[in-house]
Amino acid sequence: MDISIKPSDVDFSTFFGKKVTEVTLVGAELINVIFENGNLNVECPWRLRNRDGILVGATEQRGIGFLSTLKKYLLEIPITKIYHYEPTEDLIIEFNKKLYLDLFADSTSFEQYQLYEGDSLFLIGK
Repeated sequence: MDISIKPSDVDFSTFFGKKVTEVTLVGAELINVIFENGNLNVECPWRLRNRDGILVGATEQRGIGFLSTLKKYLLEIPITKIYHYEPTEDLIIEFNKKLYLDLFADSTSFEQYQLYEGDSLFLIGK
């Protein structure tokens, strides 16, 4: 049985070097990460981590500074690499300072995320 996942062939280089300009909450657990000339709407489980562990995740209690933690670590930080995996559609965005925003696709019923370059849809996690 082959249970492996593999990196996709999508070229994400257009996003490299783009800095995060805003992070907003959309509903209870969803986030929108806005960066120079694009954005990422996240509608699936996610976590922000560094090499020491998880900094904040989608299921955190809101009273502990959920949004402020995201902003503290991501604002003005550039994207350095994006990893996209098949067939699960998981996405990892690597930022300068060795930060990683991991998105975990968890449904066949709805879109996991939408990545935009400017106003144009670049990739849908489905």
